[in-house]
Amino acid sequence: MRVFFTALLAAVCASPLHADVEMETARFAPGSLLVMEDQEGRVVSHLARGEVQGLFRFDIFDGASGDAPYAGRYYTDRRGEVLLSVAANGAVTRFEPDSCARTLGECEYEIVHADGRREMRIRETRRTSTGLAWAEWGNDGLIATGGTDLDDIGAPRESWQQNALNGDSSRVHRVSLALR
Repeated sequence: MRVFFTALLAAVCASPLHADVEMETARFAPGSLLVMEDQEGRVVSHLARGEVQGLFRFDIFDGASGDAPYAGRYYTDRRGEVLLSVAANGAVTRFEPDSCARTLGECEYEIVHADGRREMRIRETRRTSTGLAWAEWGNDGLIATGGTDLDDIGAPRESWQQNALNGDSSRVHRVSLALR
């Protein structure tokens, strides 16, 4: 489950420098593969499966080999905003109206957890020289800060975040990107 949320974090945090910080999601044709590794050496693969009812599906695998275990999936819109994630156990999390990761400035959204619990979030994203930086608040104040270095299509090169509640931090970097 930790791998799933780390992978989802990388997907939610990855936003490009150009345009309205959208990711060129349509460039990830079925079979395209993004492989990320965290600071502890854990590898997570994001495999594009194509468009499903107007959304782009990405499957997540814990590892980079052909037999890596399935960890879940997530769905984005054309801008790369995550709208829905499904853990390997089937638990569904929705982001309404979306994850706000591709929107410059302040953006408000709601996380709807599998158990029906709802969490309001405010995310503020700004451009940096290599990509973007963000901060996110919940009802009790600042939750986390982070940033992402991006390539020319908005795919992450490296992402980091720090939990404002306990000080924990994490970093992921791109191992490979193969577009089809």
